[in-house]
Amino acid sequence: MKIFRDPIMHFVLIGLALVAINHFWSGWQGEQGRTIVVSAAEIDRLEKIWAGTAGRLPTGEDRQQIIDQYVQEEALVREAGRLGLGEGDTIIRRRLAQKMDFLVGDDARADDPSDAALEDWFNDHRDRFAAPEMRSFTHVYFSPEKHGSRIESVADAARVRLQSGADWKAIGDPFIQKRSYAAVPEREVARLFGPEFAAAIFKLDARIWSKPVGSAFGLHLVRIEAIDSAAQAGFEPIRAEVLAAWQDEQRSEAKRAALEELIGQYEVVVETRR
Repeated sequence: MKIFRDPIMHFVLIGLALVAINHFWSGWQGEQGRTIVVSAAEIDRLEKIWAGTAGRLPTGEDRQQIIDQYVQEEALVREAGRLGLGEGDTIIRRRLAQKMDFLVGDDARADDPSDAALEDWFNDHRDRFAAPEMRSFTHVYFSPEKHGSRIESVADAARVRLQSGADWKAIGDPFIQKRSYAAVPEREVARLFGPEFAAAIFKLDARIWSKPVGSAFGLHLVRIEAIDSAAQAGFEPIRAEVLAAWQDEQRSEAKRAALEELIGQYEVVVETRR
């Protein structure tokens, strides 16, 4: 039929197949295994998926196609499960584990703390909410392609000139990025120049031309123009951010405990290699 050639339906069918995978490890024996129930809630859910993909509500014909495809997929999946086709399939195992992991995480919820409890938690984790130290700096670049083995001596000679008051804009080689940066944190400097360069310039004193500092590009002479020290934030202005961080931590801890409890229900036997 034409609708099965529609790319939209391809996405829907893939979604239905993934939903059906969840039943691979269910029981396939008895009367219940021969009854396919398409509940009203399931139809609503599938229609929402279809509408989100198609950008419109499904017609009556679309709705019937969705149901028919679900029934077909369910029947095929159940038969495959009865035949044991899913056993040992790494992709299916991972998909089911991911689904279960999501369900465990979704159940791992805690009531919001009182203001006093949240503020106490904030005080114990202040470093997580501190504004990072920022540095403004100017650098003069020296290209290894241009100077080769002489690059360090060239940079050292240029540093002497800079310390004597020479115009930094007239010294060094062209650079693909900026030569001056204002109020940037270490992580941004690391992204632009590499972590070793960032760590080095965040140890420099201000207003002094440094010795040559290596980066992913070559060598640089760096002068720190200003240092904005790390600042501790107050609780009230960032209360929403603190609450979100607390909730994330609680979910992670609850999920970890739930997984430990789940695994604890099994006897784990690890065979030694021969």
